[in-house]
Amino acid sequence: MQNNMNNHSGGRTLAALFAAALLAVAGFVPDAYAAGGGADAPQGGVSQTLRTITGRVVDKATKKPLAGVAIVNMKTNMGTTTTVDGSFTIAAAAGQTLAVSLLGYTDVEMTASTASDITIEMSENSQLIDDVVVVGYAEQRRVNITGAVATISGDDLAAHPVVSTVQALQGADPSLNITMDSGNPTASNNVNIRGVPSINGGEPLILVDGVPGVSLRLVNAADIESISVLKDASASAIYGAKASAGVILITTKSGSSGRATVSYSNNFGWSSPTTDHDFITNGYEYATTIHDLYYSRYGYSPFNYTENDWAQLEARRYDKTENPERPWVVVGDDGKYHYYGNFDWYHNIFNTNRFNHEHNVSLSGGNKDINYYVSGRFYEQDGTLSGDMIKQKEYYRNYAFRGKFDAKIFKWAKWSTNAAVNAVEQRYPGQLDEGMTIAALEQNLAPMFVPENPDGSIVMYPYDLRNIALATGRTASFMDEGNKHTIENQMFTLSNGLHLTPAKGLSIDATYNLTNYRRLYKDRHHDQVYSRQIGVYETSTTYMKDRYRERHYGYTLHNVDAYLTYNHTWNDAHNFKVLAGMNYERYRSTDLTVQQDGLGSGILDSFKSKTDKSSYTVTQDISAYQTLGFFARVNYDYKGRYLFEASLRADATSRFAKDSRWGYFPSVSAGWRFSEEPFMESVSDWWNNGKIRLSYGSLGNQQVADYLYLDRISTNQINYLFDEATKANASSVSAPLATDLTWETVTTYNVGLDLSFLKNRLTFTGDYFIRDTKDMLTKSMTLPAGYGADPPKGNCADLRTKGWEISLSWRDKFDLGGKPFTYAISGSVGDYQSVITKYNNPSKIFSGYYEGKKLGEIWGYHVVGLFKTDEEAAAYQRAINNSTNVYQRIYNMSPTGLGQLMAGDMMFEDSDNSGSIGTGSGTVDDPGDMRVIGNSTPRYNYSFRVELNWNGFDISAFFQGVGKRDWYPTNNQDAIYGANKFWQLYSYPILSFITSDFKKDVWTEENPNAYFPRLRPIICYNGGPLGVANDRYLQSAAYLRFKNLTVGYTIPVLKQYVKKLRVYFSAENICYWSPLKKHCKLIDPELAVSGGTYKAGTGSGYDLPRTISFGVDITF
Repeated sequence: MQNNMNNHSGGRTLAALFAAALLAVAGFVPDAYAAGGGADAPQGGVSQTLRTITGRVVDKATKKPLAGVAIVNMKTNMGTTTTVDGSFTIAAAAGQTLAVSLLGYTDVEMTASTASDITIEMSENSQLIDDVVVVGYAEQRRVNITGAVATISGDDLAAHPVVSTVQALQGADPSLNITMDSGNPTASNNVNIRGVPSINGGEPLILVDGVPGVSLRLVNAADIESISVLKDASASAIYGAKASAGVILITTKSGSSGRATVSYSNNFGWSSPTTDHDFITNGYEYATTIHDLYYSRYGYSPFNYTENDWAQLEARRYDKTENPERPWVVVGDDGKYHYYGNFDWYHNIFNTNRFNHEHNVSLSGGNKDINYYVSGRFYEQDGTLSGDMIKQKEYYRNYAFRGKFDAKIFKWAKWSTNAAVNAVEQRYPGQLDEGMTIAALEQNLAPMFVPENPDGSIVMYPYDLRNIALATGRTASFMDEGNKHTIENQMFTLSNGLHLTPAKGLSIDATYNLTNYRRLYKDRHHDQVYSRQIGVYETSTTYMKDRYRERHYGYTLHNVDAYLTYNHTWNDAHNFKVLAGMNYERYRSTDLTVQQDGLGSGILDSFKSKTDKSSYTVTQDISAYQTLGFFARVNYDYKGRYLFEASLRADATSRFAKDSRWGYFPSVSAGWRFSEEPFMESVSDWWNNGKIRLSYGSLGNQQVADYLYLDRISTNQINYLFDEATKANASSVSAPLATDLTWETVTTYNVGLDLSFLKNRLTFTGDYFIRDTKDMLTKSMTLPAGYGADPPKGNCADLRTKGWEISLSWRDKFDLGGKPFTYAISGSVGDYQSVITKYNNPSKIFSGYYEGKKLGEIWGYHVVGLFKTDEEAAAYQRAINNSTNVYQRIYNMSPTGLGQLMAGDMMFEDSDNSGSIGTGSGTVDDPGDMRVIGNSTPRYNYSFRVELNWNGFDISAFFQGVGKRDWYPTNNQDAIYGANKFWQLYSYPILSFITSDFKKDVWTEENPNAYFPRLRPIICYNGGPLGVANDRYLQSAAYLRFKNLTVGYTIPVLKQYVKKLRVYFSAENICYWSPLKKHCKLIDPELAVSGGTYKAGTGSGYDLPRTISFGVDITF
């Protein structure tokens, strides 16, 4: 019933969107008929007899002929191009419109007259000069920008359908490092600009129409007009302490004067994992493989199979579907269930062909006094945990609305309102943490077993498996529809602004912004009831129990901006602009969890249901802070040739003690447009722009805990009884604190070069930067042994980041078949490295930070190779005195006679000739046999795009990747949650999903040159040779991804009725190339390095999706 209600809710929302579009269309379609007349009506009342027109096209300024100009008769759609001397011939009737275009020049439309010979003049396109970029509290012409600023067009983001804006941004600029935590649409993501500014982290400030506190995941990409990325401190300085990690400014679409415009778009498609999922589903093959491996470690089998059971398994070996004569579940003489199946757990749990659909509608328009823009979105997709066997299938829905209104109150006053709502609903089955559920599914799901017995009872602890629950109870939870988890996210933003222009050149702006975010988790569990014997039911509360939990988290952010701007130009040469203002911000968050055990009802999901055994747990956390800032900025340029900008920001935050709250952060930048110098006139016809930029800026970083400088007292219970039942209450004081904590300071030096050539066909932008972070908060001293507390934090560490970025693009147009063919090729690449330049670690213990350490360093051992013979292995074992720290998991196999090093095992190099394999003193100067073997920092972020347009067809292809990044598959640390998809049978001994070709890469006497060592279970756990980082099995997570391919066609329609009708096909995450694929095709390289999976660095999580979509865009 609940699912049906949810489906109806989605349907009602979709119907409402369609109704809004139809109502809007109904309001203006009659005007179109009245204005346009019939389709065959002559234009302007002039006869439609075609005649030959000849002419020339010349440059308006130089009067030189222009070759390659495309001229199209808009009525007949026939066209031509000019020759070398600028001449052309075309058929047109008097009154028909000729469209004239050439890349680098402004398009011209002219009406054909009765003249048979005409001259058309074209002006150079000043888009590069007039292009406006959104920066802090203002807009600037691109050519006047002196800081490092990148812009991304909203059209580029909306060109391909994605779940969220953050996915569309990936690869859009080389300075943006975006890592998806997983393919889960509600998963977090890691976004940084030029790397993190501090070892304490730091995220870019994200402003949507000036409103802070908005997640990129909760912004409708269809609403975005443009995005500006402020990279250096000079560009970001106006935002002060919140901008130490850079700024992302999102500007949404607005209405404009003129006739109302309605746009509607939809797409539908299917998503599948980007990686392989071909696993062994043959019960006999799986059981024999696991039996042999398990026996080699423990000396007994994990299965309680008799010889007859093995025979039964083998008899069904090739039954891909259940044969009635050979059922997969058999009841023994003792009434117990026995299992001999070939069940495909993976494809019955995971939906590998998930349907999704999206609908967007917008209405915009206005007049000289009022402009408006209103939009809505509905998106829905099936979740990964929605396979056939799951009762409560996963789904995800997103609803979005935005309304923007600008009204001129007086000639000198304008009021603006911008409101947006974004709501997310996701439901998934199983246990509390979906990431943990997916990771736990990697154990004990043998294909011999099935989820249900013939009588419909649940299979959880089969007798044929040694007292182990299938997937630690996760599959049993899937079979109970009452086990469900719902996530409800709601983001509401409101911005009210007043813009005053009391005098020429003077403007005053005041804005109040409100951000309100609410997230509700609702978790419902039942006791697990299962059966191992016909007619006998058992109950387990080991993994799940009768429980209902709600977690209410939310925050409210109030933001006030007030500033004035004055600009003045004198002698048509000196341009001056000054801005000054203030910013105030107040933030408060609450986190309330209420949990009830023992509801006594399998139907109600409410705290109102209770029994005598009910118990409650309530926890709450409240946090708040305030900031106040004052800022000023001065801009000056002389004839757009010499450019200068300076700014100062003073910030105070409640996160520091009263005497340390204020920080002062200056910045300055300058630019020289040398292309405007007289000595460049001789090359100005092909060299259109050249600018050198220099900038310096300082920012504070206050992205620390809200109450870091305060001592805290915590209360808890201790495990001592002072009567027969009551535990004693106790309190504890937090670790010692430094009293002078203050701002981390981020200083950036940037030099940049902007070039454009050949009528702006070819453009280049390059930047080199150095970013110094001073006074990072970290350990300030070493406390005496036995002190019993962590050392206090202080401002006592420094970090330096160096990097560069390059962007290059080429755009051109030529005639093809009488039609203009436009194409563009663009690419970008960037790199950075961060090094600790100061840290309180005089011994340079390499397990932590130390002076000279590059962030992301991976320390490990060097592996010489695999032992060729048992004799070589035995001699080595004696020489290194066993070295149990890396070989203990092998020695534990002694009961089976395999507890010693043998041919095929790994040989570590004794680099320091100490007679053992170890870490020495654990310092840089005495690392034992350890060394730096790699680095997990993403290097050489790159992307390239190709765009083609001709005769209504448009094609775009986008590629994105990382040139260098190392990953060592995370070990299991005595638990099941490791990189099981990579290590497979070297990890958990009853692994659920095993690739059919895994053993081809495993060492055997017949395959001595294999990549992987002798097959031994759990040797990737702590104390095993694969459980320590080493250079043999260090993986490259570099990749090149075919990110998107879109092919569209704009159908010719009657423009007086439909402005645009475009149909398209789009494919997202089509494929990838990575060295990781050589030995592992189960883990996407982006997921491998993710910190957002249940256990970071394992690659086990919600798979990244490959999506194929079909859609239509209509504008009325």
